Amino acid sequence: MSVHRIEICTDGLDHETREQLLEVVWSELRISPGMVSADGNFELLLSRCAEGQEEAPLVKLNGALFVRVTPDRLADLIRRRRR
Repeated sequence: MSVHRIEICTDGLDHETREQLLEVVWSELRISPGMVSADGNFELLLSRCAEGQEEAPLVKLNGALFVRVTPDRLADLIRRRRR
C-alpha cells in the first residue's frame, strides 16, 4: 500500500482556516506537517499551490486537487482512504 500524501495549500488560506484543517488531520491521524502517520499510510505537507487560489482552501490528496475544502470534507476524504 502506498502512502497517501495530503497537501494543504497555504496560498490564499487564512490562519484560522489553516488551523482548522490542521486540527482535523491531527484528530484523524495524529500527525502535523512533515510527519507520516504511525501506520505509515498518510503523510501531511503544507505547500504553495499556484493554481486555484480563488477557490481556497485547496487540498491535494495523492495529487488530486480538491477546492473549497471544509474541515468536515477533509475529515471525510481522510476517512474514505483509511478503509
